[in-house]
Amino acid sequence: MRHYRLIKSETLDLTQDLALEFANMPASLTERDLYQKRLDYLTDTIVGGRAIAFSWARAHVLENDKIYRVNGHHSSTAAAKLNGSLPPGLRVHIDDYEVDTTLSLALLFRQFDSRMSTRKIEEISAVYQRLQTPLVDIPPKAARAAVEGIAWYLGRVVGDYMPTSDDKFNLFAEAKYHPFIQMTGRILSVKTPEFTQAVMGAMYGTYESSPEEAETFWTDVARQGGSNEETHPTKVLDAYLLAAKQEKVQKPPVMAIYRACAVAWNAYRNHRSMDKIGRYDPKKGAPELE
Repeated sequence: MRHYRLIKSETLDLTQDLALEFANMPASLTERDLYQKRLDYLTDTIVGGRAIAFSWARAHVLENDKIYRVNGHHSSTAAAKLNGSLPPGLRVHIDDYEVDTTLSLALLFRQFDSRMSTRKIEEISAVYQRLQTPLVDIPPKAARAAVEGIAWYLGRVVGDYMPTSDDKFNLFAEAKYHPFIQMTGRILSVKTPEFTQAVMGAMYGTYESSPEEAETFWTDVARQGGSNEETHPTKVLDAYLLAAKQEKVQKPPVMAIYRACAVAWNAYRNHRSMDKIGRYDPKKGAPELE
């Protein structure tokens, strides 16, 4: 049984009139509501010259003899709102379907942007990583964690402008970060779930301060402390991070996690023992990394 039939496919220039036609077309009842963040993302993609050919679809329902838009709501609306200032060269691929009933229309809609086929963020990160020859052998999960840690530290702690979303993976292309990403690959494993983004941010900050000491310090933290002494900074920090990861009700704020790493690092560099991390005071923040 065929629930829907493809009647025609064509690729056309994306004009203002075509965008308006699709944006104003009756929508399938299954279609998602407009989401402003997605509209903003698509507008930025179009204006920034990064847009590829859009894929739109409409369906003729024989049951009521009506044509509905089943894909292209956000992109046609974003293009239409540019008020005739569409960059030249944009194209759109349009598929025309025929369905017998509105129930079949719902099934057709589910084939677009299926949750099972959407690109995951780890897949996008891996693509950027593998474009860099020195990084191809690093476990993708560790490489992604390293880049996200760099972006977190530079954005949250240093206050630099950092690209967001998938754009942060452009950091893979900057050779100055490769040694840190490689170091991360030697430290992280399936046994280090406590190395969250704030921890990775702290790791990068310590690496900037002293690369060799940073690798020793974080390797020890990842292996439950580098000493049998319960007051050794790496052992105290490891215990804190594991407890924070396991906390179900009152997880510490991300800056508390970062502060814990900074406190332990500074104690380690100054050859001091410590009994505990201590309470986080948002007004005082975290100490400078030594």
